[in-house]
Formats: sequence, C-alpha cells, structure tokens
Amino acid sequence: MKILLATDGSKSAKIAEALTGSIGWPAGSEIDVLHVDQLADDEIEMPARRFAAAHSLLRGEIDEQLTAVCQQLSGDGRTVRARVVFGRPATVIVDEARELGCDLIVIGSRGNGVIASAVLGSVAAEVVDHAACPVLVARRPSVTGLLLADDGSESSGHAVDVVTSLPFPSGLPIRVVSVASLGLPWYAVDTGSLPAFSAELFDEIRDAERNEHGQIVFAATKRLADRGLVATQEVREGPVAEAIVDAATSFGADLIVMGSRGRTGLARLLLGSVARRVLYGAKCSVLIVRGAAEATTAERVAAGATARR
Repeated sequence: MKILLATDGSKSAKIAEALTGSIGWPAGSEIDVLHVDQLADDEIEMPARRFAAAHSLLRGEIDEQLTAVCQQLSGDGRTVRARVVFGRPATVIVDEARELGCDLIVIGSRGNGVIASAVLGSVAAEVVDHAACPVLVARRPSVTGLLLADDGSESSGHAVDVVTSLPFPSGLPIRVVSVASLGLPWYAVDTGSLPAFSAELFDEIRDAERNEHGQIVFAATKRLADRGLVATQEVREGPVAEAIVDAATSFGADLIVMGSRGRTGLARLLLGSVARRVLYGAKCSVLIVRGAAEATTAERVAAGATARR
C-alpha cells in the first residue's frame, strides 16, 4: 500500500501520526510523511537576509520532527520517507497523493492555522473534497472498533472494499449500519388539491424502505464475511448523518468508514451533505471513500489544475 501522512506538528497531526503507526501495514508498504512549507503572513514583508535565517532555523526544526516521525513509523518490510514541499497545504497534499499514486491519505482534523480550534480545519476539509483516493481524518490514535455506514450507493460499495483491504487487526469489532430516513415525501402534504396521503400507504413505504436497508446491511456483511471479516448489522431510522454518528457512539467505534456521496443529490465532486455532516459531527476518526466515477473525476480535475499552474 502507498500511504501519504500529512503532518504539520500540531496536536491533531500527532494523533494522525499515532494512528498511522498503530496500523500493521503489509510488507512492501510505502509511507510518505509530508510537511507542506508555506510563508506566514509576517514573513511576506521580511527582508531577504532575515527571512533566509529564520527559514533555515525553521527548516531545521521541521527536519528533526520528520526524522522522529519516520523512526516512529519504521518497521520491517516497509519504506518510510519524509517529504517537505513548499506551497499551499491542501493543494500540495492532493497533488502529491495523486503523483505518488497513493491508496490512502491520513490527515489530522485540525492544523496549526488560524482556525485550529474549528471542528474541522480548512485544509482537511479541502483535501477530503478534492482527493481522488480515500482520506482518513484522524481523531483517535488507534482503531479498536469500526462502523461501516452503507446506503447502497457506489461509493458505499467501494467503502466495503477499502475496509477489506486495510490491515486492521483480526477480530476487530465491525458494525454495518444503514439508515432509513423515513421522512414523509413531498406528496404526503395535504394541499387540498391532491388526494390525502393515507397512513396505510405510508406504512407500506416505510416497511419497504426498512426492508431495503436490511438487504443493504445483509449484503455488506456477507461481502465482509466472504473476505474473512466478521461484522454485526443494524438498521437505524431517522436523520441519516445523526443516526450514523449515534450508532458509532453506541458501538464504541473509533472509526467511521463511509462513501463520499449517497444515492441522492447531484453527482458532483464535492463531498455529499450526509458525509459532510458525519465528518463534522463525529468525535471519532472518519474515513471517506469515493466511488470509481468520482475518483476518476477528481483525478482529471486535479491534473487539469496542475497543468494550469
């Protein structure tokens, strides 16, 4: 596997480093530890001589930090490299992952920037929006329980594949959950110009939706079982994002794995509304996985942006 770990020395980045180090990557894995160097606002007007001296000192500290991280992540059969690239952090992370052909990006939820206290930092949010490969936003230093959210979409199906490809410990508790929103359709509203929407018909629709989501979790659980992973399954009801977060909390999951876009809404590049709410609302780590079509679009967009620079 090829993993890109983005770090800036922040507390959140330390969690991402610990999480990366806790996973038993298979032999032959390559981990690139990336630090993006950029000008601070007060450096822009700094005289050249003072800037060179200050930046040399800062680069020395960065190199020491990266050396320590590489030592922490080193292991038999894996290659660990440190990379320092100058530029805009989110853009550099996405471009480097694409150029290296990475299978996974690991990043902290918040960085050292001016909005470090936000629920999700702007760099992490932009990387999730634009990276073609799966992105793991770290909020916990390890994974002792995993929740897989599946709605039957293409990206959810790909998320199942990613779970089976990652080297999680044997016997790791896994829960597959699918959420039936059970919201009243627009035509259920009695406007006076349409026939009343009967309770019996709504019950039929609700039962059909529950049954559909039951089939979704059954199929995902079977796919995991076929690849040697044992998982329990659950169908929840209510607002989808909130139900996923609640299910993860109840299960004690350290990690939520889900697709980037569901079956509804525009098939655009940016993160879907449910995935975004889960990413912002969860207290645990979240792994966002794109479907094949989305990943291809992201690759093309990123390549075009690089060519224009």
